[in-house]
Amino acid sequence: MVVYTGKTVKEAIQQASRSLHQPEAALKVEVLEQPRRGFLGIGRRPAKIEATIKPPKATPAPQPVTAAPTAAPVKPVADQGRSVSAAVVHPNHPLEEGDDQDPAVIKARHEANIRHTRNAGQQLTAYLKKVFADLGIETDPQLSKVGAHSVMINIKTASSGRVIGRHGSRINAMEQVSAAFMNYHGAPKTSVVLDTSNYRQRRREALHQIAERAATEVVASGKAVFLDPMPARERKQLHQELENDDHVRTYSHGREPYRSVVIAPKN
Repeated sequence: MVVYTGKTVKEAIQQASRSLHQPEAALKVEVLEQPRRGFLGIGRRPAKIEATIKPPKATPAPQPVTAAPTAAPVKPVADQGRSVSAAVVHPNHPLEEGDDQDPAVIKARHEANIRHTRNAGQQLTAYLKKVFADLGIETDPQLSKVGAHSVMINIKTASSGRVIGRHGSRINAMEQVSAAFMNYHGAPKTSVVLDTSNYRQRRREALHQIAERAATEVVASGKAVFLDPMPARERKQLHQELENDDHVRTYSHGREPYRSVVIAPKN
Protein backbone atom coordinates (compact mmCIF):
# COMPACT_ATOMS: atom_id res chain seq x y z
CA MET A 1 0.00 0.00 0.00
CA VAL A 2 1.38 3.41 -1.05
CA VAL A 3 0.37 6.30 1.18
CA TYR A 4 0.47 9.91 0.03
CA THR A 5 0.39 12.91 2.34
CA GLY A 6 -0.28 16.62 2.12
CA LYS A 7 -1.44 19.58 4.15
CA THR A 8 -4.92 18.92 2.74
CA VAL A 9 -6.62 15.95 1.08
CA LYS A 10 -6.48 17.88 -2.21
CA GLU A 11 -2.71 18.30 -1.93
CA ALA A 12 -2.30 14.58 -1.14
CA ILE A 13 -4.34 13.67 -4.26
CA GLN A 14 -2.20 16.00 -6.37
CA GLN A 15 0.92 14.32 -4.97
CA ALA A 16 -0.47 10.89 -5.90
CA SER A 17 -1.35 12.15 -9.40
CA ARG A 18 2.22 13.34 -9.97
CA SER A 19 3.77 10.15 -8.59
CA LEU A 20 1.55 7.83 -10.65
CA HIS A 21 1.62 10.04 -13.78
CA GLN A 22 -2.15 9.86 -13.99
CA PRO A 23 -4.87 12.52 -13.95
CA GLU A 24 -6.77 12.82 -10.70
CA ALA A 25 -9.96 11.52 -12.35
CA ALA A 26 -8.17 8.23 -13.14
CA LEU A 27 -7.31 7.57 -9.49
CA LYS A 28 -9.23 5.59 -6.91
CA VAL A 29 -8.67 7.46 -3.64
CA GLU A 30 -9.29 6.30 -0.09
CA VAL A 31 -8.83 8.88 2.69
CA LEU A 32 -6.96 7.28 5.58
CA GLU A 33 -6.65 10.35 7.86
CA GLN A 34 -8.14 13.82 7.67
CA PRO A 35 -5.67 16.66 8.30
CA ARG A 36 -5.59 18.29 11.73
CA ARG A 37 -4.24 21.79 12.36
CA GLY A 38 -3.53 21.03 16.00
CA PHE A 39 -4.16 23.18 19.07
CA LEU A 40 -1.49 25.79 19.71
CA GLY A 41 0.87 23.67 17.61
CA ILE A 42 0.06 20.41 19.40
CA GLY A 43 -1.53 17.46 17.61
CA ARG A 44 -0.89 18.71 14.06
CA ARG A 45 -0.98 16.00 11.38
CA PRO A 46 -1.15 15.90 7.55
CA ALA A 47 -3.83 14.33 5.39
CA LYS A 48 -3.11 10.72 4.42
CA ILE A 49 -4.62 8.91 1.43
CA GLU A 50 -4.17 5.67 -0.44
CA ALA A 51 -4.39 6.05 -4.21
CA THR A 52 -4.45 3.42 -6.97
CA ILE A 53 -5.15 3.61 -10.68
CA LYS A 54 -8.72 2.77 -11.59
CA PRO A 55 -9.06 -0.35 -13.79
CA PRO A 56 -10.34 0.31 -17.34
CA LYS A 57 -14.08 0.02 -17.71
CA ALA A 58 -15.14 -3.16 -19.49
CA THR A 59 -17.83 -2.85 -22.19
CA PRO A 60 -20.77 -4.97 -21.06
CA ALA A 61 -21.92 -7.67 -23.47
CA PRO A 62 -25.48 -7.26 -24.78
CA GLN A 63 -27.97 -9.29 -22.81
CA PRO A 64 -30.96 -11.05 -24.36
CA VAL A 65 -34.26 -9.45 -23.58
CA THR A 66 -36.40 -11.69 -21.44
CA ALA A 67 -39.71 -11.15 -19.81
CA ALA A 68 -39.45 -9.99 -16.26
CA PRO A 69 -40.58 -12.63 -13.78
CA THR A 70 -43.63 -11.91 -11.75
CA ALA A 71 -42.57 -10.65 -8.36
CA ALA A 72 -43.62 -12.81 -5.49
CA PRO A 73 -45.87 -11.09 -2.96
CA VAL A 74 -43.96 -9.65 -0.06
CA LYS A 75 -45.07 -10.95 3.29
CA PRO A 76 -45.38 -8.31 5.98
CA VAL A 77 -42.80 -8.67 8.73
CA ALA A 78 -43.81 -7.78 12.25
CA ASP A 79 -41.82 -4.96 13.87
CA GLN A 80 -39.60 -6.65 16.40
CA GLY A 81 -38.30 -3.34 17.81
CA ARG A 82 -34.80 -1.91 17.63
CA SER A 83 -31.95 -3.36 19.63
CA VAL A 84 -29.88 -0.65 21.27
CA SER A 85 -26.92 -2.97 21.71
CA ALA A 86 -26.93 -3.80 17.99
CA ALA A 87 -26.16 -0.22 16.98
CA VAL A 88 -23.31 2.02 18.00
CA VAL A 89 -24.59 5.14 19.75
CA HIS A 90 -22.37 8.08 18.91
CA PRO A 91 -22.61 11.18 21.10
CA ASN A 92 -22.87 13.49 18.07
CA HIS A 93 -25.28 11.31 16.06
CA PRO A 94 -28.75 12.87 15.73
CA LEU A 95 -31.57 11.09 17.47
CA GLU A 96 -34.05 9.28 15.25
CA GLU A 97 -37.77 9.62 15.63
CA GLY A 98 -38.84 8.08 18.91
CA ASP A 99 -35.33 7.85 20.35
CA ASP A 100 -35.93 10.77 22.71
CA GLN A 101 -38.62 8.68 24.39
CA ASP A 102 -36.66 5.42 24.58
CA PRO A 103 -34.98 5.09 28.02
CA ALA A 104 -32.50 2.53 26.71
CA VAL A 105 -31.38 4.84 23.89
CA ILE A 106 -31.16 7.82 26.26
CA LYS A 107 -29.04 5.82 28.71
CA ALA A 108 -26.75 4.52 25.95
CA ARG A 109 -26.31 8.01 24.55
CA HIS A 110 -25.52 9.41 28.01
CA GLU A 111 -22.89 6.73 28.59
CA ALA A 112 -21.40 7.42 25.15
CA ASN A 113 -21.18 11.12 25.99
CA ILE A 114 -19.34 10.34 29.23
CA ARG A 115 -16.85 8.08 27.42
CA HIS A 116 -16.29 10.74 24.78
CA THR A 117 -15.76 13.45 27.40
CA ARG A 118 -13.40 11.22 29.41
CA ASN A 119 -11.25 10.51 26.33
CA ALA A 120 -10.98 14.23 25.56
CA GLY A 121 -10.29 14.94 29.26
CA GLN A 122 -7.41 12.47 29.31
CA GLN A 123 -5.88 14.24 26.31
CA LEU A 124 -6.37 17.52 28.16
CA THR A 125 -4.42 16.30 31.22
CA ALA A 126 -1.45 15.46 28.98
CA TYR A 127 -1.70 18.86 27.32
CA LEU A 128 -1.83 20.71 30.66
CA LYS A 129 1.20 18.81 31.93
CA LYS A 130 3.18 19.91 28.87
CA VAL A 131 2.04 23.54 29.11
CA PHE A 132 3.01 23.81 32.78
CA ALA A 133 6.32 22.07 32.04
CA ASP A 134 7.01 24.76 29.43
CA LEU A 135 6.42 27.29 32.22
CA GLY A 136 8.92 25.47 34.41
CA ILE A 137 6.28 23.97 36.72
CA GLU A 138 6.24 20.21 37.35
CA THR A 139 2.66 18.96 37.62
CA ASP A 140 0.61 15.78 37.52
CA PRO A 141 -2.93 16.69 36.29
CA GLN A 142 -5.50 13.95 36.99
CA LEU A 143 -9.17 13.59 36.14
CA SER A 144 -11.15 13.63 39.38
CA LYS A 145 -14.74 13.90 38.06
CA VAL A 146 -16.23 13.27 34.62
CA GLY A 147 -19.78 13.99 33.50
CA ALA A 148 -21.47 14.03 30.11
CA HIS A 149 -20.57 17.71 29.70
CA SER A 150 -18.20 18.45 32.57
CA VAL A 151 -14.74 17.52 33.82
CA MET A 152 -12.83 18.37 36.97
CA ILE A 153 -9.05 18.07 36.94
CA ASN A 154 -6.93 18.08 40.08
CA ILE A 155 -3.43 19.39 39.37
CA LYS A 156 -1.02 17.77 41.80
CA THR A 157 2.13 19.82 42.25
CA ALA A 158 4.61 21.08 44.81
CA SER A 159 4.24 24.59 43.31
CA SER A 160 0.50 25.20 43.70
CA GLY A 161 1.06 28.95 44.13
CA ARG A 162 2.61 29.20 40.67
CA VAL A 163 -0.20 27.11 39.18
CA ILE A 164 -2.84 29.38 40.77
CA GLY A 165 -1.16 32.69 39.97
CA ARG A 166 -1.95 36.10 41.44
CA HIS A 167 -5.58 36.08 42.61
CA GLY A 168 -6.14 32.89 40.57
CA SER A 169 -5.25 34.58 37.27
CA ARG A 170 -3.19 31.67 35.89
CA ILE A 171 -5.47 28.78 36.85
CA ASN A 172 -8.53 30.72 35.62
CA ALA A 173 -6.82 31.47 32.31
CA MET A 174 -5.89 27.80 31.94
CA GLU A 175 -9.55 26.89 32.49
CA GLN A 176 -10.50 29.01 29.48
CA VAL A 177 -7.77 27.39 27.38
CA SER A 178 -8.94 23.96 28.59
CA ALA A 179 -12.53 24.65 27.52
CA ALA A 180 -11.26 25.60 24.05
CA PHE A 181 -9.16 22.40 23.99
CA MET A 182 -12.22 20.25 24.80
CA ASN A 183 -14.27 22.01 22.12
CA TYR A 184 -11.53 21.41 19.53
CA HIS A 185 -11.32 17.73 20.45
CA GLY A 186 -15.03 17.08 19.90
CA ALA A 187 -16.46 17.80 23.36
CA PRO A 188 -18.14 21.21 22.90
CA LYS A 189 -19.86 23.10 25.71
CA THR A 190 -17.92 21.14 28.33
CA SER A 191 -17.54 22.81 31.71
CA VAL A 192 -13.93 22.50 32.87
CA VAL A 193 -12.87 23.07 36.48
CA LEU A 194 -9.18 23.06 37.39
CA ASP A 195 -8.19 22.73 41.02
CA THR A 196 -4.99 22.39 43.03
CA SER A 197 -4.37 22.12 46.78
CA ASN A 198 -8.14 22.58 47.41
CA TYR A 199 -7.95 26.12 45.98
CA ARG A 200 -11.54 26.15 44.72
CA GLN A 201 -13.01 25.38 48.16
CA ARG A 202 -10.81 28.02 49.79
CA ARG A 203 -11.85 30.49 47.11
CA ARG A 204 -15.56 29.80 47.72
CA GLU A 205 -15.08 30.56 51.40
CA ALA A 206 -13.19 33.75 50.56
CA LEU A 207 -15.97 34.89 48.19
CA HIS A 208 -18.52 34.37 50.96
CA GLN A 209 -16.53 36.71 53.20
CA ILE A 210 -16.09 39.23 50.36
CA ALA A 211 -19.85 39.30 49.80
CA GLU A 212 -20.57 39.90 53.49
CA ARG A 213 -17.97 42.68 53.83
CA ALA A 214 -19.07 44.42 50.63
CA ALA A 215 -22.75 44.32 51.61
CA THR A 216 -21.93 45.83 55.01
CA GLU A 217 -19.91 48.60 53.34
CA VAL A 218 -22.73 49.39 50.90
CA VAL A 219 -25.32 49.64 53.69
CA ALA A 220 -23.03 51.83 55.79
CA SER A 221 -21.97 54.21 52.99
CA GLY A 222 -25.00 54.13 50.73
CA LYS A 223 -22.64 53.79 47.75
CA ALA A 224 -22.04 50.95 45.32
CA VAL A 225 -18.95 48.76 45.63
CA PHE A 226 -17.15 47.56 42.47
CA LEU A 227 -15.33 44.26 42.99
CA ASP A 228 -12.32 43.01 41.04
CA PRO A 229 -12.89 41.17 37.74
CA MET A 230 -13.51 37.45 38.20
CA PRO A 231 -14.68 34.38 36.24
CA ALA A 232 -18.37 33.77 35.57
CA ARG A 233 -18.52 30.94 38.11
CA GLU A 234 -17.33 33.23 40.91
CA ARG A 235 -19.65 36.06 39.83
CA LYS A 236 -22.54 33.62 39.96
CA GLN A 237 -21.66 32.66 43.55
CA LEU A 238 -21.65 36.32 44.62
CA HIS A 239 -25.04 36.92 43.01
CA GLN A 240 -26.42 33.89 44.85
CA GLU A 241 -24.84 34.94 48.14
CA LEU A 242 -26.73 38.27 48.13
CA GLU A 243 -29.88 37.51 46.11
CA ASN A 244 -32.02 37.35 49.27
CA ASP A 245 -30.49 40.40 50.97
CA ASP A 246 -33.14 43.07 51.61
CA HIS A 247 -30.69 45.98 51.50
CA VAL A 248 -28.46 45.41 48.46
CA ARG A 249 -28.67 44.26 44.86
CA THR A 250 -25.99 42.88 42.55
CA TYR A 251 -25.29 43.09 38.85
CA SER A 252 -22.37 42.41 36.54
CA HIS A 253 -20.46 45.20 34.82
CA GLY A 254 -17.92 45.33 31.98
CA ARG A 255 -16.85 42.88 29.28
CA GLU A 256 -14.90 39.63 29.51
CA PRO A 257 -12.25 39.05 30.74
CA TYR A 258 -12.66 42.18 32.89
CA ARG A 259 -16.29 41.63 33.87
CA SER A 260 -16.93 42.20 37.58
CA VAL A 261 -19.73 42.26 40.14
CA VAL A 262 -21.20 45.50 41.45
CA ILE A 263 -22.97 45.55 44.82
CA ALA A 264 -25.29 48.55 45.17
CA PRO A 265 -28.03 49.77 47.52
CA LYS A 266 -31.37 48.16 46.70
CA ASN A 267 -33.26 51.48 46.77
